[in-house]
Amino acid sequence: MTVAALAVLWGVLLWGALLSVRAAVAARALDRRRRPAPPPRAAPHVVLLVPALREQELLGEVVRAAAGLPYPPGLLHVVVVTTEREERERRAVLDRAAALAADLVASGARDAAARLAGVVPSGLAAETARRTRASADPAGTLRAELDAVPTTREVASALLPEVAAEHPGVGLHHLHYPDEGAKSSQLVHAVERLADLLPPDATPSFTYVGLYDADAQPDLDTLTHLAAAVSPDGGGPAPDLVQQLPLQLRRPHAARPGAADVLLRAHALADLRRRAGVEAHRILARRRLRAARLPAGVTAVAEPVVYGIGSGLFVRHDTLVAIGMYEEPVDDLLVGYKLSSAGAVMEVLPVFNLVDRYSGTAALGKAYALVAHGSLAGCRRLLTDPVLRAFRLRNTVVLVKEGLDTLWWFAGPAVVLAAAGTLVVRGAHGPLLAWAAAACAYTVLHAWWCVRRARHWLAGHRGADARAEPPDGPSPFVLGLAFLCQPLLHWAGPVRHVARLLRGGPLVLGKTER
Repeated sequence: MTVAALAVLWGVLLWGALLSVRAAVAARALDRRRRPAPPPRAAPHVVLLVPALREQELLGEVVRAAAGLPYPPGLLHVVVVTTEREERERRAVLDRAAALAADLVASGARDAAARLAGVVPSGLAAETARRTRASADPAGTLRAELDAVPTTREVASALLPEVAAEHPGVGLHHLHYPDEGAKSSQLVHAVERLADLLPPDATPSFTYVGLYDADAQPDLDTLTHLAAAVSPDGGGPAPDLVQQLPLQLRRPHAARPGAADVLLRAHALADLRRRAGVEAHRILARRRLRAARLPAGVTAVAEPVVYGIGSGLFVRHDTLVAIGMYEEPVDDLLVGYKLSSAGAVMEVLPVFNLVDRYSGTAALGKAYALVAHGSLAGCRRLLTDPVLRAFRLRNTVVLVKEGLDTLWWFAGPAVVLAAAGTLVVRGAHGPLLAWAAAACAYTVLHAWWCVRRARHWLAGHRGADARAEPPDGPSPFVLGLAFLCQPLLHWAGPVRHVARLLRGGPLVLGKTER
């Protein structure tokens, strides 16, 4: 048992070190590919979808950032998709304003702001709660505060004509989703209407549909690199998927000071390592395997599974329609599963999309719960969908790899804790301390590399505004110690998900309470 426990602990540590090495190699490869390339012979039409739910404060920033990306006139189209869900939920809140106001008065200041985080834009929650709590008529004040906040649909209707005047060569459109459903349903609603929005020369086989969330700040060279990546000049097939990596390096929209902020900084840097060591590495590895021209069966088994990452995910229009577009409960993960099963051609961009880090550990846990839910739904889809089963070997490989990965996600932290407990019970304190020292040294070095890489990528990022946040503050040593909490945060989401489902209750998910 002692040998098995040590094998588990050292295996986990070595796997983490391997991911860090992969991240360093992928980062260097992306840096090399960032060098200017000759302009392509032809550029595709690009549609940038911006789904919006209670994004009154940030919508103007992301729309201007998207419309301001340099690209040939007439080929860039920005589509803002608002939803009736926001307005329906607002009406429901107004109906119970008296009870909600009473709850705010009875709560502490921080709890009151948290209660309003899903009712008003998060940046307004604290001040709205303060004014309501201080009022002689809390219910009337809360109603007035809510009435004073325009809906995202109203903001979009006023905003788009202004941006259209600033960028006359860009097509700007506003769609409102009238039915029930979350983010994926908004996106499907938009894709189904692209034929009415795009010009006749926007052929689906050379049109790419991208997605940006409201906190996105894409690099100004994004579409230049996209056009080069999908250009027919290379002679190969046009990519089905082009991924731009989101980095949680923008100034957080509602960050709080204290230990939680250190933990969220550490998570943002750990996420950077994951983007390079997992997502970028896997796409680059698929390219190398295709170039090696191995037997088809070997390639199908060896190719890694690529996840779709929503904010910065571009999919060719005809491919997107063919795979059934975006699906609940997660708009991006199932896209990656389906395209991996289909053996799709994929590319990764060498420039990045800066996004806000999570505003609190609760929001981070909910986001992990959403991904866990999507992982389970994706595995079920791979197992039962006759369209995906028709891919036979590739589909089976994706199912096995992701099934094992999901199983380890749920069971891994418990296995590691059990292995450490076994060493304690058996009195193997020396080997356990040696492993713990190595793990601490690795996390500090890992944090140091992540900080350096974040500074390097931030220095090279060309954004539409200057709201990038350098990773200053806690030392790499403190961040390294905070990294030790990451597996528990990673585990909290799936545990929360399973617990809620077993109780038969609803699951509140996502970074922005979607």
